[in-house]
Amino acid sequence: MSAHAEFLQDLELATQLKTDFRKARISQRDMRMLEFVEKLTKFPWLLVETDVRMLRQAGFSDVEILHIVLGSAHFNYLNRMADGIGIKFEYKTDIPAFKVPAGNSEAPDSYSTSPAQASTKNQPAQGTIAWISFPGQQEADRRGEGPQNLFRVMGGNPEARDLAREWWAYQLKATPHLDARLRARIALFISGLNHCDYSIHCYRRELVRMGEDRTVLDQLSSGKEPDKFSSLEKLMYEHSSRLTREPWTTQEEHIKQLRTAGMDDTSILQLTMLASYLSFENRVVLGLGAPLEQ
Repeated sequence: MSAHAEFLQDLELATQLKTDFRKARISQRDMRMLEFVEKLTKFPWLLVETDVRMLRQAGFSDVEILHIVLGSAHFNYLNRMADGIGIKFEYKTDIPAFKVPAGNSEAPDSYSTSPAQASTKNQPAQGTIAWISFPGQQEADRRGEGPQNLFRVMGGNPEARDLAREWWAYQLKATPHLDARLRARIALFISGLNHCDYSIHCYRRELVRMGEDRTVLDQLSSGKEPDKFSSLEKLMYEHSSRLTREPWTTQEEHIKQLRTAGMDDTSILQLTMLASYLSFENRVVLGLGAPLEQ
């Protein structure tokens, strides 16, 4: 995704941030923030509580850390929406396009923690529900629906929390081409790709309630496509996987394939929204260390 940098109104700084932010002339505080954002964007499953502590040491409060995570996760959603349906620039830009470096999918040595190791470190201190805390965070959701701790960790921004609750309900609501079961399957699949144990547990539990086959659950939880599905569902999983891992590689031909298989543009948009939303949800959970509900 190549937009957004233009709004800095500083062409040199925008170019530096877009090409290699580590060479940009910014404060150490901002550098720590961007290093955190990079890890949250590229390898969210490798985040550990130490990453949040480093932000505190750089001078960020817990509410500011919440906003950093929410903002980054939201742009992960927006970028996938733009790449997933081919939104074009509505303005000209002099900033060079970002070029994906070779081997971009591999985590650098500085992120040596494996997904399994990160998972064991992802549990906050006993008596808390995240790596950050603020008054009222422990309060139960009055509605009692959905992933409770996901909403609780947003307690420092009640408006964002309430909107996220409505957003989650909307994404799991059945539509003609994406019934509730298929939506939960795709949500579990993407959460598996992102090694997000919290969301894996939530969507797996929902699918168990729907009577889903154990083998299918295990495959989706590992980020693998089910063995048996229709040609249309195969394209849906491929689109979801592409948006999750390499959204910038999406081409118009991929959209045409979905149309040919029977989806209309509204359904393609809804699928793209669902996949993009999961990239938001998974990053909020992994970026703040939300544990499973008891």
